Amino acid sequence: MIRIENLTFRYTGAEKPALRDVNLEVGDGEFVLITGPSGGGKSSLCRCLNGLIPHFYGGKIGGRVEVQGLNVMRHSTKELATRVGMIFQDPENQLVAMDVERQIAFGLENIASPRDLIARRIEESLDTLGIADLRRRPVQELSGGEKQKIVIASVLALHPDILVLDEPTSELDPKGAEEVLGTIERLNDELGITVILIEHRLDRVVHLVDRLVILHEGRVAVDGTPRQVLADEKITRIGVGIPPIIRLVQGMRSGGINMDKTPLTVKEGRSMLESVFQNAKRATLRETKTLNGNPIMNMDRLWYAYANGVTALKNISLTIREGEFVAVMGRNASGKTTLVKHINGLLKPTKGTVNVAGIDTREATIAELAREVGFVFQNPNDHLFADTVEEEIAFTLKNLGFKGAEIALRIDEILERFNLVPHRHQYPRALSGGEKQRVALASVIAARPRILILDEPTRGMEYKLKNELMGFLDEYRNQGNAVVLVTHDVETVAEHADRVILLSEGKVVVDNIKREVLSKALLFSPQINRLVQAFEKYGVRGDILTADEALEIVT
Repeated sequence: MIRIENLTFRYTGAEKPALRDVNLEVGDGEFVLITGPSGGGKSSLCRCLNGLIPHFYGGKIGGRVEVQGLNVMRHSTKELATRVGMIFQDPENQLVAMDVERQIAFGLENIASPRDLIARRIEESLDTLGIADLRRRPVQELSGGEKQKIVIASVLALHPDILVLDEPTSELDPKGAEEVLGTIERLNDELGITVILIEHRLDRVVHLVDRLVILHEGRVAVDGTPRQVLADEKITRIGVGIPPIIRLVQGMRSGGINMDKTPLTVKEGRSMLESVFQNAKRATLRETKTLNGNPIMNMDRLWYAYANGVTALKNISLTIREGEFVAVMGRNASGKTTLVKHINGLLKPTKGTVNVAGIDTREATIAELAREVGFVFQNPNDHLFADTVEEEIAFTLKNLGFKGAEIALRIDEILERFNLVPHRHQYPRALSGGEKQRVALASVIAARPRILILDEPTRGMEYKLKNELMGFLDEYRNQGNAVVLVTHDVETVAEHADRVILLSEGKVVVDNIKREVLSKALLFSPQINRLVQAFEKYGVRGDILTADEALEIVT
């Protein structure tokens, strides 16, 4: 049992509380989903459950937090570790050993568990997660999904009553995310472990949970069953992104179609909406425009091998044009990041050529290419080193030769654009994950490069800010610039991209307009496409990708 009463917390040096008068109870065995805008207090609340707040993170705390009968204020993180297991967003942050067995044993060794108990718990954890075949593998050789499972196994070995997971699938491809979420569901269903999950992408998880709690500005804004909460249209105004299928149903209701229930899965949607789609109009979908812009980047028979001998890219030839919005997709470790690092010169071809705006990247420095190519890394901490958000943005501009008045003008513009004005004088690394991502974006976009590369920029980003970012990227490419988006976010690609490049094992397996790539693609199909495939027998197009396209034929 978790009982939170009148909880308030303010980080040291923060202008306002991260949590304000939070009251919440979670019963044994519940599966609770927590979502809401970035900076709303989600991670801070979870840190209170295992004692990181107040014992590790400094600040002022009030109220009461009780976990399995222990008052968090009075008990150490060591005592709480056997009650509450915490899984962070990035598995790398919790991997400390060289191989899988030692990683699982690490927590048990730190609480001085007997050797025979450690051996037994390792076996239990490996078997429970179905990863016994990984036991002797070096951790650095594992995929993202495998690493996340290892972290869960190492936490599970402590036999916690409660699992707290902070966006555990945000860095995983669709298959890896599905496997990890299936594991979490099984732990809840079969072992009765209480699960508290933070997640922005509700379409992945909302059908698995018992309760949905929305945090906004440090307070509990909504708390109820998923159907109750998602049927309330006000949550979109808060900044919560509802699954496409529910957005479709809301649009039908607004269009005068009576819908008395809210579907949570494609299966439920097909059952509920069949009669509506039987009478659907013939669709004339807006096709991706043919781009006639000048080529701005060209790869010709590119090969790349790392120093350890692993060949990451194999014979890739690509052209990207001015005004194009390209999504690069594929499983974890398929070569996506390696590919785009060749565009800004971070990597040089082993064989073949890469030409950017008339510059052969083999003969140019990264600094020279930075005027043409902006790169936003997957981990925002890789960008952040200045003392304030304002200085972070100014640093890039100064290095590229901009002067005082223009620097000030661009900083004001970009802070406003990314809703960072309140954080202007704050230390960037003290911000929430979503806020740090926005600062990293702002520091790169301020220079207005001709090619903008973004490596998983929507990771940890709320619906409202994601939409604002995509709106900005649409404007940006309409000015003749090219946008290259590396992402696992199928729904964002379906809404905004022109073209999809799909990689597998270092090769381009598909390169086409998004409608051709995403239709009937199983794991890489958006939710609406999976829904409408069942209605092709009624003449409905099987390549519809978004809720707006589906609404065109039923309202």
